[in-house]
Amino acid sequence: MSGFLANATGTNSMGSGFGGGSSFRGSKEFFQSNSLIAKVAFLILVVILFVVLLRLGGALLTWFFSPSPNPKLVDGMKNAKIIKHIPVNPSVDNSTPILRSKNERDGIEFTWTVWLYIDDLEYNKGIKKHIFHKGDDKVISQDIDIKSTATCPALYLHENKNSLVIYMNTFGSMNESVEIDDIPLNKWINIAIRLEGNTMDVYINGQIAKRHEFNSVPMQNYGDTYVNANGGFSGLISDLWYHNSALTGVQIMNIVRNGPNLSAQDDIKIFPPYFSLKWYFQSPTNQYPSLPDVGASPSK
Repeated sequence: MSGFLANATGTNSMGSGFGGGSSFRGSKEFFQSNSLIAKVAFLILVVILFVVLLRLGGALLTWFFSPSPNPKLVDGMKNAKIIKHIPVNPSVDNSTPILRSKNERDGIEFTWTVWLYIDDLEYNKGIKKHIFHKGDDKVISQDIDIKSTATCPALYLHENKNSLVIYMNTFGSMNESVEIDDIPLNKWINIAIRLEGNTMDVYINGQIAKRHEFNSVPMQNYGDTYVNANGGFSGLISDLWYHNSALTGVQIMNIVRNGPNLSAQDDIKIFPPYFSLKWYFQSPTNQYPSLPDVGASPSK
């Protein structure tokens, strides 16, 4: 009997030893392993949050400090006889960097819009009258052939008639040119040059005036923007605006509806005799739409 009790006691002691010390040691190791996993998981979470915040901070800094993709190079009315040079180098004073266009699935895209008020074709007759161009500074010399210079694009008033001439560098030709006839005088008109791939659409007052297919891809450049070189033209220019994408017809029409910015820059000393309250053509064969009032006109 005593032997049986001894055996039972020994068995119980063995059980208590197994269930006590071994179980305690196993639980301790388990908790230690869980603690290590928790630390690793927490560290991974911290790293992920750091990367997310770093990317978010970088995006915010880029948004705050990067140049606008759609800058206005002329904001307000400017005397169209006085040259304006707009550098693209951000380290230069009074510069306006111009980002390359969005190269979408169909290729290069950009849009230039500008308001013009042309009041005298006799001014500098026989000479192409410079409105603006983006490219090198050779164009500002009358001795240089426009077709041999870097321009993407260049907009001119024809030397002898009320037509606009657009020049564009392409990879196949130094400069292809397009003419838009019957541009009105003594009226504010909006010009939009819209490029998408090899196709250029020219809008007058929100309506397509001409479509042109280039023989090869237009060639962008990193040159500065020049406005009204070589004496420009007789009249005013307002709101020269670059967009690094091809605007839709609705977006262009919204620009037209908003009208030109009639606030005068410092180079304006004399106003034309009047500003028309409506855009319209006197010609009975008018191909462009009439537009709404632009508001009160400045007096002479």
